[in-house]
Amino acid sequence: RATAHVEAASQLKIAANRIATIQRVHRRLHCLDGVQNVAFKQYLEAFCDDFAAMLPPSSAPGAAIEFESVELDLPTKTAIPLGFIVNELVMNAVKHGNGRIWIKLVKKTAESSALSVSNDGPALPQGFDPSTTKGLGMKIVRSFVQQIGGQLLIGRNEEGQVACTRF
Repeated sequence: RATAHVEAASQLKIAANRIATIQRVHRRLHCLDGVQNVAFKQYLEAFCDDFAAMLPPSSAPGAAIEFESVELDLPTKTAIPLGFIVNELVMNAVKHGNGRIWIKLVKKTAESSALSVSNDGPALPQGFDPSTTKGLGMKIVRSFVQQIGGQLLIGRNEEGQVACTRF
């Protein structure tokens, strides 16, 4: 806070916000210790409420987090990494988006589901490959997607930029 270097202060504030957000997610997920299954729709609803309360005042006008989810009980070993995936994707959407963020969880088949986080931000660069990005957030996402045996898909749909994890 005391640095006179504006860019350093800005980057430190971003890092502090990320740490605070991860701490909230971790605290919420820590409550799941010993639990076999997680009602993930309720988890997402609480996450959205927490995260919306933390949106910076400098957020774009109309900034909001909306979610749609089926009732889905997930094993804790899937729910916890998925919680961190949601956190990182929403953080990225806040950082690069222009307002609204959508979180959607759908059941694809009896054995698979898909989680998507979309925003109305600018398009990703042509040829964007999440496996080659150097950003910490995408490394975290890729690691957790791998941990749950999922597949990470990034692109655009009718709502804007989207990252989807199939598991």
